[in-house]
This record gives sequence, structure tokens and C-alpha cells, in this order.
Amino acid sequence: MRVRPSASFAIRLQSVFRLSGAGALLAALLQLAPAPLLADEGEWPPEQLAAIPKDRWAELKGRGIALSAKDLWDGQGGGLMTAVVDLGGCTASFVSPEGLLVTNHHCAFGAIQLASTPEKNYLADGFVAKGRADEVEARGGASRVSVLTATEDVTVRVRGPESAFARARTDLARYEAVERTRKEIVAECEKEEGVRCVVSPFWDGSEYRLMRRIELRDVRLVYAPPRGVGDFGGEEDNFRWPRHTGDFTFLRAYVSPQGKPAPFAKENVPYRPKSWIRVSPDGVKDGDAVMIGGYPGRTLRHLSASAVESWESWQFPLRSRTNADLIAILDAEGKKDPAVALKVASQIKSLGNGETNARGQIEGLRRNGVLERTRKEDAAMGAFLLTHLELPITVRTSPAALEAVLAVQRQGRDRAYFLGLIERGSGYLGSAISALIRADERKKPDLERDAGYQDRDLDRAKQREKDLTRSLVPGVARKALAYMVEKTMAASTAEGEPIRAFVETFGAESRAAEIEEKLAAFDAVTLLADEKNRLQGLEAASEPLRASDDPYRKLAAALKPDFDAIRRKEKEIGGALLVVRPRWLRARRAFEAGQGKPLYPDANGTLRLSFASVKGYSPREAVTYTPRTTLAGVLEKERGKEPFAVPAKVLEKARAGDFGRWAPAGQSVPVGFLTDGDTTGGNSGSPTLNGKGELVGLNFDRVWENVAGDFGWNADRSRNVNVDIRYALWMAEKVDGAEALLTELLGAR
Repeated sequence: MRVRPSASFAIRLQSVFRLSGAGALLAALLQLAPAPLLADEGEWPPEQLAAIPKDRWAELKGRGIALSAKDLWDGQGGGLMTAVVDLGGCTASFVSPEGLLVTNHHCAFGAIQLASTPEKNYLADGFVAKGRADEVEARGGASRVSVLTATEDVTVRVRGPESAFARARTDLARYEAVERTRKEIVAECEKEEGVRCVVSPFWDGSEYRLMRRIELRDVRLVYAPPRGVGDFGGEEDNFRWPRHTGDFTFLRAYVSPQGKPAPFAKENVPYRPKSWIRVSPDGVKDGDAVMIGGYPGRTLRHLSASAVESWESWQFPLRSRTNADLIAILDAEGKKDPAVALKVASQIKSLGNGETNARGQIEGLRRNGVLERTRKEDAAMGAFLLTHLELPITVRTSPAALEAVLAVQRQGRDRAYFLGLIERGSGYLGSAISALIRADERKKPDLERDAGYQDRDLDRAKQREKDLTRSLVPGVARKALAYMVEKTMAASTAEGEPIRAFVETFGAESRAAEIEEKLAAFDAVTLLADEKNRLQGLEAASEPLRASDDPYRKLAAALKPDFDAIRRKEKEIGGALLVVRPRWLRARRAFEAGQGKPLYPDANGTLRLSFASVKGYSPREAVTYTPRTTLAGVLEKERGKEPFAVPAKVLEKARAGDFGRWAPAGQSVPVGFLTDGDTTGGNSGSPTLNGKGELVGLNFDRVWENVAGDFGWNADRSRNVNVDIRYALWMAEKVDGAEALLTELLGAR
């Protein structure tokens, strides 16, 4: 059966619930005062810091946090948190008044790889800019920095009683009304050059906030350690403790001579941030309170049992299997040629992190009994709602309404999953699909186009095509695409209807090897190997794209109805959830009132702050981990081969005990430390600050027992891994001779 939205779906949902304004829900949430915090749980939006109770601030002050809520965020574009910036799915922070940034090595991994060649392999050997003129343009995800300057609550405009959302009568119309309003607000916000805005949903669309940001588009590589330091331990140590990875890299943001955001140009000058974080050479002690600022991507703290089960039994297992298969393909090809290995290194690292994370999520969910606990909570909430007739009927019936939506959402999900992979990461075919979608969307007014396909998004699409030129290996891409096509065809057949475009192109019974052979014929004649052709395609009309004889463009045109059907279903589901999830959350909040649980929204890619302490943990009986590692542990792990091959220059200094000022008396150089911070993906690169707001480390990971922390914080097991900034300072001074960097960092004190 083809996965398409239908009138019966909309009617069925409307029979379960009726639309109500957002006002009642928002009022209910506001009436529930934030409950006392459970230790250091919570990822707090900056504007919510001022609402934290005074007794909580007093407790933090007693632990050594000397900054106030206003010191951190003053609501007028000032405060220390403005130094914490979004780096394309990671976090970075300004650490000097000259635009110097620090983040994780793995966050800049793609940029380092794209800047590397077999002759100048910065990924393997590291990179040190002796002066500003030597800094190298960063590409990929590290090429843009977003600095938050202000936030504004725009809920009433998006879904208030007079909004287009309130007037809409179908799920699709509700979704489109919200998206149109969000785009209108963004367009108004972005009238000033260099401003990049986003309207972010909180509480699953119960609230919306406008985030006004400055986007800096000239970012340069300043200092990166060798991969044997920055990725020491690789996937073998990923999500593990004890950890000895020097996961740090320094970048610099530039602007035009007039101080405006601008693309890379030699005449540009360093950006001067309003705030920057001073680096502490003194470190932290066990038990010290710290703060972690960042842009956490997504947590899942408020789910029903069926949603948890879907993640545990479907999403994570599928991600693990798929990533493992793709890694095997890329790794096998990389072993044949060092140049190929360099080009696919970033993809392998990203896929490896996702695969390890997925396995950890599955194990953590089962170990922590999350599904069983959530089922009990759902049952208890159901009993609660039966007896609390003062709540609106739409709230009391919200669990059933939510399950009706989720059941439809799960239909055809394997097919949609693999088609999504093909759209996002299939080389020339992905480029052809992107160009065709963009051309079709361009027929609509700009504010009615799908997110990612407006005029404001064109320069990013062009940059992706330029980066593809430097990273694509056609033979490797063919193998990966053949694998994804085979999986998509199998899933589609199992779920009811084969994808006609693939059947007609490759044959109904084709396997990966046969598909790859036909793709090789595509590659022999395609014009998409030429970057200029791909860039032209991004601005071409849909008619000539559909009329093209290029095999990838023909296949993209044949697949377009399938992508359209998936997008329409996603929009209908999204519109339904905009109604039912806020009602369900209101029911959950009423049920949880008085139980002492903290009231904070799930992470959603916006700026947050967590409080924490330097603290070890016990992963299992009779095992206790202390919260620190040192260079001595690096030497213990060193094997002379990947992933534990320490660069010779590091070994020389370490074995000689040449620690300088960066090691406590009689000890080795600190490398990593643990805290009990509430973090998730996106917090990579987050600055870890002492009580005075000085940088003492960078968050880069979680421990294995906390991989499933997205579903709930746990005082005993929630630990995040930080690289000690003193390790970076030792590397810069004693190993790599980065004198200019040291002077800039410590001179900013």
C-alpha cells in the first residue's frame, strides 16, 4: 500500500479530537510553577534563568557559582552566554576579543579534512597557523558561526486565538499556517544584512520563540592537533570512560572591514564579539561546580510509551545496522587508496558516532527500564484523567488522540527512512533531487516554500555542492547508493508497494552489485560530475531539469512523486501533533504537578545552560571511576597503531616529563574530566566554565551508561566527558609551538 495521506486520515483524527486555542494550554503551563530541581538536572534557556527560584541560586552560590542570571544573559544581547555560539550542529565559544573560537576537534573534523590534501594532510599531522595570514578557510559544517543576540516570545502570533493556525480546519492547513507565520516573522527579522533568524518551537509547539542571530560566514582554521590526539581512541573509546582524547580545535571568525558579516575574503578582519570567555590555566577540583553552555540538539524527556518503544525497537536498531553497513563500504574502499581514505574520513567518523550512539541508546533504554517505567506512568496518568473531570475533554482524551496520530506516523516508515538517506547523502543523485525540489518550490511565493528551499537558503545549497566536489569519490558513492537503493526497494515491497522509479530503472529483483553496475554506466555519462553543472541546476527551472537526458536527473524526476507523498504525510502528521501534543503535555503536567519534577522544555537546538559538578560515578557493582585522566593514561593506552597511535612529537614530550606549567606539582598533564552535566548531541564543543565563568574544559561526549540520557537525567549515571583546557594549552606551548595562540589566549585574561 502506497504511503500517502488521505482524507480518511484527516477525518479519523478529527473524530478523535477538536482544535482548541493555545491560550488554555499556555495558561495551564504557566500556572504550574517550576518544581525544585533534582540535583543538576535541566538544560535551561537563557531567558528562563531569571525565573529559577532564589533558593536555587543561593544553593549554586554556596557551591561556588559567582555569576548571577543577569551576568549570564541580560535579555538585551549581552551577558556571558552570548559568547557561546552555534557551529552547524555543534557548539563553540569566543575565547578572545579577536574572534578566536574554540570547539571540539570532531566538530571541525570535516573542515580539517576539506582543507587537507595528501601532500598537506592537516587531518593526520595537525595544523598550526603561526600568524593571521596563515589561517586557512574552514569549509563544511564549521564554515558558519551563529551568535545569538536576542530572543522574543512570538507564541500568540504563531498559534494564538487570532492566528491563522486557530482558523485552520485541517491538519495540513494547521501545519502550513504555522510554517507560513514562522517564515513571515523570520523575513521581518532578517531585513538587516548579516542577521539570521529562526522561530523555534518549545514544548512541542506549545510555545514559539524568535531567535535573532548574527551569522558569520568567514571562519578560518587556527590550530588543530594531529588526529592521533584529537581522535585518540576513535570509536573504540567513544562514549567510554576513562577517556584520553584531546578533542579541541581553534578557529577564528572574520567580518568585512566595515564590521559586517561577509563571505571569505583576504581583506576581512577578525570579528569582535561583545563577550568572550577567559581561559583559566588553573583547572577545577573534584566536586567543583561548573556551568556548561551550548546548543543541545534534541532530548526526548516527554514521550508516551509507544513513542519510546518505537525509538528502542525500530529507530535505533535501524540506524545502527545501516550505519554499520555504510561504514564497512566506505572503510573497504578507503583501504585501497590513501587519497580515498582522506576523502571519506569525515563520513566514516560521522557514521561511526551515530552507530555507536544507537547501540548505546538501545542498551541504556533497556538497562534503565525506560519503556517499562513509561508504560507505568502512562497507565497512572490514564487513571488520573478518568477522575479529574475538571480538565477539558480534549485534555482527558489526549492519550488516545496521540496514539492515533503515532500509529499513522509509523506506517511506511522504513521506506521513508531510506528515501531520506538517498535525498540527503547519495552524491550525484542527491544533488539532482535537491535541484528538482528547489525548482518546484521556486514556483511558489518565497514564504510558502518548504523550509530549506527559500531564497535565503540558496547560498548554503551552493556551498554543499562545492564541498561535494572536494569530498566525493564516485566509485565509493556508487557502492553506498546501490546499498541504499536495495534497502529502499526491499522496504517498499515489504510495506506494500514497490517504488516504480527504482523498479523501472534497476529491475524489481536487482541486488546491490547489479544496481552498482548500472550506476557506473550513469557515472560514465553524467554531467553532474562538473561542479558548475550542479551549481547551475540549483537555479534552473523544473521543466529543463525534467527534460534532461542526464540519467541522475531523469531518476530524480521519476522519484519526485514519492518524495512529495512523504513530505505531504509529514506535514499532515505535523499538523495533527501541533494539536494533540500540547494537549497531552497539559495532561502530563497536571498529572505530574506536586511530584517534584523540574519544568524545562526538551532541547531543540537553541542556546541552553546546565549546572553541574566535577564528579565520578560507579557504572556497576565494585567498580568506581574517578573523574580525571592525565597524560600518563595516554601513555598507558598507546599501542603504536590506530586508534591508539600517539604522534611521535607528543610521545617525546610526554616521556620526557616536559609538562611546564600545565601539570600540578608532581603530577602529569590533565587530559579529561567528568561532570554530571545534562547534555546531549549538539553540546559537542560546549564550554565548561568554572564558577567565575572562565573556561576550564570542553564537553565532547557522554559515558556509555549515559548514552540514553536523552530520555531522562540520572544522578548516578548522567556524566559528560570534558577535555581539560590545560591539555590544549600544553599541546599548543610544548608540542606545537603555537606561541601566538598562547599569547592571545592568556593575554585576554
